[in-house]
Amino acid sequence: MSKRYTGVLERLPQHFRDFFMRRADQSQIPAFRSQGKFIPEEKRYTRPEQWKVLEGDRVMFVKGPNKGKIGKVLGLQPFTNSIYTDIAETEPLAVPKQLWQEGQNEYLIDYPKTVSPDDVRVVATLVKEDGTEYDIAAEEVIFKGKYFDEDYKKMMPIRRVKYHEHIIIPWPRPDPAEDCAFSTPPEVAEERSHTENSILQFEQPADFTIESLRDPIMKRPYKWDKQVLKKGDITKLTAPGIPYSETKKAMFEERKQIRESQITEMSAEVMEFIGSRVAEHLNNVTDPNFKQYVDKVSGQHRKQKLARREKEKQLQDLQIKEAEKRNKRAKRASAQ
Repeated sequence: MSKRYTGVLERLPQHFRDFFMRRADQSQIPAFRSQGKFIPEEKRYTRPEQWKVLEGDRVMFVKGPNKGKIGKVLGLQPFTNSIYTDIAETEPLAVPKQLWQEGQNEYLIDYPKTVSPDDVRVVATLVKEDGTEYDIAAEEVIFKGKYFDEDYKKMMPIRRVKYHEHIIIPWPRPDPAEDCAFSTPPEVAEERSHTENSILQFEQPADFTIESLRDPIMKRPYKWDKQVLKKGDITKLTAPGIPYSETKKAMFEERKQIRESQITEMSAEVMEFIGSRVAEHLNNVTDPNFKQYVDKVSGQHRKQKLARREKEKQLQDLQIKEAEKRNKRAKRASAQ
């Protein structure tokens, strides 16, 4: 296998990936071996709900030599789904000279070990009614609700203590970003430099084609090469329709008023009037077969019909059983 595939482990299948990681650890001295297990990209933590802690959180260790101690999260390590803390254990690590930091004068450094988020508990500070503060360690946290955080500039879940959901553990505040020589002031970034003249026509060159946006040396099939258009594609490619005229708007408003003026529920007076007219009509009928017709179409007639059929069926079953008994007696008599 060529090196261009072995260089990026995410491209390899799981069994190839484990094989190359195992061979790489065997070929290195202990000081150069990685301490954490490699996590595939699709299984790495990407959301705060998965990490449960962020940089700046206070945590209490529940496993390891620092069990019971409280530390602070210094950073996250996505490719192993673990975190760095300020009181974690360290191990000697050999660093090549071309990777030395400023002030470093030896090859071996004390590199902090990472900790799994499952081995720590989030610590929060609560205030009593008299103003005294005390710390709690949440055995487990849950996330209910979201809000827009101005510091993180995105929607963040609300972190609560399980079984005590009224206790909210706020997220730590990130360090403010420092401006440099290449930073753009907010007023310049928010300045609008272009305004469309029409929502129906777009300003584009006459010789513009979609092919001009594609990579000319692209070899793999792309989404524009598909032969079937979906509903969303048809919506994007369909030009906007002509706005409704004032006449049609007036017609729509008139139809709306007609629908709103229509009666949807029958009042008690109307029901009483209809009932009296129906009763008056039925009382004036002189046909002798009318009562038989009304009884036949009524629900009571159907119930009586079903009961009569059930009775006939039971009688037929009884007659069949009696006939079977007579046949048995006749067979026994003929056998004697």
